[in-house]
Amino acid sequence: MRAKGQLKAGTNPLGRPEIQGFRNLVSGLIVAVFVSGFASAGCAGETADRQTVELYRQGNLLYEGGKYAEASRTYERIIERGIRNGHVYYNLGNAYYKQDQIGRAILAYERASRLMPRDVDLRSNLDLANERTTDRIAVDVPWFGRQALDAVTVNQATAAATAAGFLASLALVFYLLATRPRARSAAGYALLATSLVLLMAIGFISIKIYDVLENRNGIVLSPAAVVRTSPDASSEPVFTLHEGAKVQLVEHRDEWTRIRLPDGKNGWLSREDLEGI
Repeated sequence: MRAKGQLKAGTNPLGRPEIQGFRNLVSGLIVAVFVSGFASAGCAGETADRQTVELYRQGNLLYEGGKYAEASRTYERIIERGIRNGHVYYNLGNAYYKQDQIGRAILAYERASRLMPRDVDLRSNLDLANERTTDRIAVDVPWFGRQALDAVTVNQATAAATAAGFLASLALVFYLLATRPRARSAAGYALLATSLVLLMAIGFISIKIYDVLENRNGIVLSPAAVVRTSPDASSEPVFTLHEGAKVQLVEHRDEWTRIRLPDGKNGWLSREDLEGI
């Protein structure tokens, strides 16, 4: 496992476009599309200042030098600064894996996968870490819709919807400005097609956001965590989970969290035993 990626300092690479308005309606629509595009671009990744870039460089050097504990602390300092970057979480997972902290390694890899869902190296390392867990929890093969949701981040879906909106706006411009019947007809079909794509993209974003908010997961960090029938340390134990197990977070109550496994088993875990992804 090697430290991955370069965290670069800088500003948003997109410059402000010059928008030439033909009609008030068209100009307003295009401006709205561009504004939403910049909003999504701003959420697509955290811009790093020079100190953060230097911390990232130090973490990579410490990792390459075999000082994995120091490297993990350095990557954690970056995260504490509010940076949510897939490469940082990936390298943090590698550093924890080298320290045999499998639970925290899986937690970091899972957080990285939220930001880099299609990264092959990340998926390989996550699979490798999961092979070292004690619990063998059966997981059904996800259907196509589930795979599509997992393969795209909210920001990427928003960017795609913004692009579709921009194309629809261009089609509308050509439709309103076309003077020849054939050109106006072609622009009308283009407007219809891009509008349908835009509606589909908006629907996908809505489903994705709902999925992120509702399907909350966590990773067990304790070597052994007893799942109980109720949020009480004196209640009857149901089963035991071990470090690295991935669970669905159903409900929080005081210092307890109700969890559910893919096979339907559920119960209450102390919040000290796990951490949400």
